[in-house]
Amino acid sequence: MLLLFVFCLPGAALAAAGPTPLASVEQVAALSYEQASRALPVKLEATITYVRPSENNLFIMDGGSGVYVHFAQDIGLLPGDRVGITGVTGPSFRTTIVASQVRFHSHGTLPKAQPAKFDDLIQAKWDSVLVQIEGRVLAVALDEGAPYQSLHIRVRMAQGVVEGVVAHPGRIRPEDLLDANVRMTGVAAGAFDGKMQMAGVWLYMNSWQDVEILNHPAADPWTLPVTPMDLVVNHYRSSNDSERVRVRGTLTYFEPGTLAVVEEQGKSILLKTDSALPLHAGAGVEATGFPGITDGTVRLENAELRQVEQPEVVEPKTILWERASTGAYAYNLVAIEGEVVAVVHDARVDLFIIQAEGHLFSATLRHGSSDASTHPAISQSPAIGSRVRVTGVCFVDAGNHWRDRLWFDLRMRSLEDVVILQQPSWWTVKRLSYLITLLSAAILAGVIWVGFLDRRLRKQNAVLARQNEEDAIRERRLARQEQQRSHILELISSSRPLPEVLDEIRSMVSSRLLGAECWFKLNTNAGGAEEPEDVSKRPANPAVLTQEMFSPEGTSFGFLCAIPKFKASAKSEISAAISAALVTGARLAELAIDTRRLYSDLRHRSEHDLLTEIPNRFSMEKQFDRLMAEADRIGTRFGLIYVDLDRFKQINDRYGHRIGDMYLQEVTRRMKLQLRSQDVLARIGGDEFIALVPILRSRSDAEEIVLRLDRCFDEPFDLEGHRLRGSASVGLAVYPEDGDSKESLQRSADAAMYANKETKREQQKLNEVIERVWSGELLR
Repeated sequence: MLLLFVFCLPGAALAAAGPTPLASVEQVAALSYEQASRALPVKLEATITYVRPSENNLFIMDGGSGVYVHFAQDIGLLPGDRVGITGVTGPSFRTTIVASQVRFHSHGTLPKAQPAKFDDLIQAKWDSVLVQIEGRVLAVALDEGAPYQSLHIRVRMAQGVVEGVVAHPGRIRPEDLLDANVRMTGVAAGAFDGKMQMAGVWLYMNSWQDVEILNHPAADPWTLPVTPMDLVVNHYRSSNDSERVRVRGTLTYFEPGTLAVVEEQGKSILLKTDSALPLHAGAGVEATGFPGITDGTVRLENAELRQVEQPEVVEPKTILWERASTGAYAYNLVAIEGEVVAVVHDARVDLFIIQAEGHLFSATLRHGSSDASTHPAISQSPAIGSRVRVTGVCFVDAGNHWRDRLWFDLRMRSLEDVVILQQPSWWTVKRLSYLITLLSAAILAGVIWVGFLDRRLRKQNAVLARQNEEDAIRERRLARQEQQRSHILELISSSRPLPEVLDEIRSMVSSRLLGAECWFKLNTNAGGAEEPEDVSKRPANPAVLTQEMFSPEGTSFGFLCAIPKFKASAKSEISAAISAALVTGARLAELAIDTRRLYSDLRHRSEHDLLTEIPNRFSMEKQFDRLMAEADRIGTRFGLIYVDLDRFKQINDRYGHRIGDMYLQEVTRRMKLQLRSQDVLARIGGDEFIALVPILRSRSDAEEIVLRLDRCFDEPFDLEGHRLRGSASVGLAVYPEDGDSKESLQRSADAAMYANKETKREQQKLNEVIERVWSGELLR
């Protein structure tokens, strides 16, 4: 079976000598917060009950206990998979596991879900355990955010509300669930506040199959009669038993997934909703939800929205601070004029504090609202002192409006809701004093600077005249040299051939040595083509200068050689410029040679199995895609042969991994001899191989190759004195007869391989019976 090894925390390896690893989920779940904080080692086996696709984390269970696992890698695990987990404990509301390794063992089934009541769930008695609950659906919201789609379901049980998340909604339609009685199966977990205290109940479900509709609602919630907004309170009941109502109006404010405000003919109501529909202020909507009373204000809880034809255009009503502070226009679209006294721009909100009629109120633009990014920002933000008119929905804080004025906040839809009526006066006493001080300082600094500059200029003119010509020559030479060096570095970073890069380096060194003859003498381990001229074949010439080149490991790549046009009487008289040019050229050549070696080695390792030196799964997938594209384009067929070695684990267990590796290498060699030159053999797992067989005239061509692969195990394997008998199960699938996609073709080949394996098992049992009959054992 293919083993999947994934490391998510490379630097967190467990010490070899330390505490005995915890070997069961029950032991981990029983730890206290202080014990879990010690990062105790964990090595256990368990069954996956939920895979969280948005975070690549897991819930696991074993022996009736469950635990949450941090594992930030997506390795294709599914609910029911049996896995081995290595890691350490971590503190949370309950003990978690921070996994450093997850090993896939086998496909299995989920544990039996336990029926749960809300009392037990809110007390976390079933934390991380697979449970089953029943209740009535209050709200449904489909989250289509990238990269994973999920469904949020709020369910009312007998004693409380549970938030459910379906990781793979599939066939579920939100409109089919609203007000339905359902049975849901998933992993119980808690919602926590910033202090890691229990603040609610969550149920994580893997797919749409975990949601069963027991009873559909008696009536479609969208067919309820429309209730006037000022009569919504008539349907309010205590103990969370309010009757569902339906309202209609114009959407004046919307924060997706949080809240919305709907207004009609001067009446308005606040909606608490999980809906994330692409709606904007001004749209006609209808909503259905349950009346609730919070801080003396009637609102709709668990509201669902949908767009309808716009019933009316809501124009903001211009009001005074006096009326707004009484709460008379709570949640209405209004406009107020005033003077800006403070401005705050934050990553989440733009805030303006405005004074009107001698009183203050705030006007905010929350960046999470649906209209915050739909309009371009105004060209100039209102400055402090500006007189403005702000438009928005009036949100009033809780309070007793019979005794005191209420603080209110106008929530704007976009920055276009701020209109500047009058800019503040620029000429203030403070700014005038700043200006006079600045001008005085500038005049004084100018006088001092002119005198100082005059003296400096007279002294520097003579020096600059002598240096200008020398500097210009030197700068041009340095610029040209730097341009050559940058060009060579670009070539080294590109995919240009190594000989071409070395030739550019040789030209650069020759140019720096005023046209001197230069060449490279490379050793065979340098990985580049040798130059036609080899210094060993040239006549001995004491004028030849060399600079040796080394790899990062200290081995020699060879030499950079040059014959300068001017001669030196002794080694000590070689100029610093010649030495610098040779050293620079040698270092660039070392970088170019080593870069090409690293690139070749990395590419080989990424596309080949290091044990058998044949293509790996990654390389096979690319070949597979190429064959499918070619087959679709020209109408050809090709074969996919799945090979699974029989009893390979027994060989490893009996003879050791060294003999197992030698066995894999010999098997690979034999199978390659049975394939044609255009066929591709790849190792995709510990004991699994795939052979891609292109250019098939008929299925019989591929079946002949399958037969040859099966026959290559007829002869025993002699490995370091051990004589082994090997065999393999082989499955064939031909494109497009056995599958018209990559997945279907692989499934067909895999099914054929398992059928072949089962046939061999049956044949082996029959042979054993025949041998017993011949030996007389059964006759006795």
